[in-house]
Amino acid sequence: MALSALTAPILAVAVVALVSFASIRLYAWRAAKDPPKTAMRRIRTALAVGLSLTGLVALFALVLADALDLTESALGALSPALADSAVGAVLTWVPTFLGVTVAVVAGYLGAYPYVREIRGLDVSAASAAGSVAKLLGAAFALLVVVVGTLNLLPAGALDTALPVVGVLAALGVVLSALQPRILGLLNDVREPTDEERDRIVGLCETAGVSPHRVGVLRLDANSVATVVFAGLPGRRHLLVTEDLLADLDDDAAAAVLASKAGRAKYYYRETKFGVVMAVSALIIAVLTGELQRATHLGSGPLALAILVLAVALPWFGRRLVFAADDYAVERVGAETYVETLETLADEYQVSYESGRLRTLVLMRPSLGRRLDRLWGRTDE
Repeated sequence: MALSALTAPILAVAVVALVSFASIRLYAWRAAKDPPKTAMRRIRTALAVGLSLTGLVALFALVLADALDLTESALGALSPALADSAVGAVLTWVPTFLGVTVAVVAGYLGAYPYVREIRGLDVSAASAAGSVAKLLGAAFALLVVVVGTLNLLPAGALDTALPVVGVLAALGVVLSALQPRILGLLNDVREPTDEERDRIVGLCETAGVSPHRVGVLRLDANSVATVVFAGLPGRRHLLVTEDLLADLDDDAAAAVLASKAGRAKYYYRETKFGVVMAVSALIIAVLTGELQRATHLGSGPLALAILVLAVALPWFGRRLVFAADDYAVERVGAETYVETLETLADEYQVSYESGRLRTLVLMRPSLGRRLDRLWGRTDE
């Protein structure tokens, strides 16, 4: 492949990466002048919006620069059989994905010095960049699995919503079952020492949970004291971060565990998945015309109804967060639980307030609303 043919894709990635880095660096520099919690809230929002836009712009720029055609031609010259296979279709996208990854990582590094300073992280920029690239790689692999599975459906199956949603739901269940292994591939997960295991058992008794297995999770680039319940209900694995064991006393650690246990008890994660599937099914049904034929309504009224449903259903998810808080209060007491939430918010510079859109999308109330509600129970 001639060097001149590679110039356009390389230049496209370089320009998008530079613009993303510079714009996010400037915004983070200005945000860092605010109080720490406000600064981190603004920077997190900027990263969520800015990196999403960076990825999309980089993708379109690479497509316009003929990156896919160049890769396909190279594969065809190397092996025509490979180029025409399903593996070849995946490989065709790899250089484009790498370009998108470079641009997104560059944007993240624009804000990282200020994130590290505000949070007091002792993690190099290279390690942080590697963690972001790893997450993007996992997202690309998931996309390949989803698209590949949909391509296995019989001809015409994609013309209706039910097969598509059914396949996506089945994939969600499979990925949930494999979540402990996936986390093990993406992070350093080890068996707890005897001392750690004894402590974890005590914390589980306080929180009222009996996990299928336990492990210790190391998060180098995003140090945080938390726990993760991975896997399907009934066979959940409990992963405890090293930071929780090292930085929190038993009362605070039990409060964190009880909070996550409450969400698992009320199937908070599964509810969010169900909401996404329900709204997605309706959107697909509108796009295929099924819902119009079934209801004899136009696309406009149906779109409005879906929008109302998309706003109403997350409300139920937020109620589950309140229920999980109540469960944690029952296990460790209101005062201990509130103090733990406030301490962690101060440690990780988490703002008590969050925008309405963020609250809606994440299907959970702001920390401030949760604390206001819990303060009324501290005297019980």
